[in-house]
Amino acid sequence: MRCRAIAAAFALVLLSPAARAAGPARWGVADEARIAAEAASWAPPDFKRQLAKHSRRLMQGVSDAAAADTGTRDAAAHRAAAARGARAVAAAIRRHMAFDEVAYQAGAIVHELALALPPPQGAATDFSKTARFLGFPAEPFAAPETLAAAPLPAATARERYDAAVTLSSRLLAWIWKTAGGDVSFVKKYPESKGPYVP
Repeated sequence: MRCRAIAAAFALVLLSPAARAAGPARWGVADEARIAAEAASWAPPDFKRQLAKHSRRLMQGVSDAAAADTGTRDAAAHRAAAARGARAVAAAIRRHMAFDEVAYQAGAIVHELALALPPPQGAATDFSKTARFLGFPAEPFAAPETLAAAPLPAATARERYDAAVTLSSRLLAWIWKTAGGDVSFVKKYPESKGPYVP
């Protein structure tokens, strides 16, 4: 498993009351937490280690963002919020913000992308299998607005889930590069040779 600590913290989110209150056209908090764990597993290695170390805060960021969401914004607004969040987190890392807060904010970014790609009405959303990461695009460090707005296959609940994992992972890589971290690993996972599974 690529990120055991994050997966372990995922269990904490399942126990929260918000995790049981899923709306009909959005992921449940448990699904969003799973998306966050999957996305973190595809983050740049140094960033992944920090997210694993602060996995409880990552999951708390997901659940708090889900609890605070009013459900009134459309997909484009959620994608734009994710891009703004990525810019803010990269700047916070450069300012040496504590990593528990960085992880918390990363959870909110994942929530935004999960709501940008909700499951179709009435679709089964239990994904016990590992997500497919679709890879990094030809320009993996384009503006976060471009990365968040990338069109990916999204006809089925499974495709939307994989797309949320992929877009979240791409923004995590952008954050780390913009903050000055090593992102050379992205060359190993080009979109042209994907999808990838752990």
